[in-house]
Amino acid sequence: MRKILLSIAVLISSAASAQLLNVGSTEKVNLPEGVTAVQSAMSHDGSFAVINGNGGLVKVDLATGATVQIAKNASLQGIEISEDGSTVVFKQSSYQNRLRYTALKSVNLSNGKEVTLVAPSRNLQGFNVVGNRVNAINKGKISTKALNATATAASAPVASINRGALNVTVNGVTRNISPQGTEGQSYLWPSVSPDGTKVLYYLAGRGAYVCNLDGSNPVSLGVIRAPQWYNNEVVVGMLDRDNGEIVTSSKIVASKIDGSVHQDLTQASSMAMYPAVSGKGNKLSYVTPNGQLFVININQ
Repeated sequence: MRKILLSIAVLISSAASAQLLNVGSTEKVNLPEGVTAVQSAMSHDGSFAVINGNGGLVKVDLATGATVQIAKNASLQGIEISEDGSTVVFKQSSYQNRLRYTALKSVNLSNGKEVTLVAPSRNLQGFNVVGNRVNAINKGKISTKALNATATAASAPVASINRGALNVTVNGVTRNISPQGTEGQSYLWPSVSPDGTKVLYYLAGRGAYVCNLDGSNPVSLGVIRAPQWYNNEVVVGMLDRDNGEIVTSSKIVASKIDGSVHQDLTQASSMAMYPAVSGKGNKLSYVTPNGQLFVININQ
């Protein structure tokens, strides 16, 4: 009996430490003096990143480290890049009568032209970029716009937050799905899987979860903050710890969506935060509290 239990324990331990991603090199991106990275987004092909530093957006060529400022005012959360790499979509905050409004904007990387996709609103609840089309949820209603001439006509499911509740919009209809209810709960960082079948979210005080589009079958992934889809089967995020004042350690972790396998992609001492994924899955970027930008190369 003891041998059987030992064998089961070994199997569980092996599964928990199994590799989900084949991590190659990790490289620091040499940013110019005065340029800091607070959060980042990766292009589909992994050739460049867009970072948010000091309220502005900067494009970073990952091969050369060359930078170009592309927007002067952008919110810290919510930067997405079209699949063809031509356009960046971002949120922009403003204040009227001491009330905060959020607009959704895009900037063309070729000519620098900035376009307002959603006018300043008190109810911009979420958006995503699928291919070369942006889907935005404002006041519970979806609007979808082509970012270029190659964008397809179909919209995709969008996860959003309304007064702390988790909503999903499918075929133009927005529903509150909040798997753990809404009483005393706060949902964060929602997103829909690349294949449009699952929802990833973080429940404050509880951890990251994956559920179906209708909110059924929520599966706990543990404490993985700022979670992002790596692909349809794997999620990446950060596991950070603090002393009540500052972050003392943080690492990038990966999890299988059924919660069965976890993998550390960096060490806790790396202070790695806010991962971003390239669409092809060959690179991950992350930032550190002192404004540095790093790229993890994933062996395919």
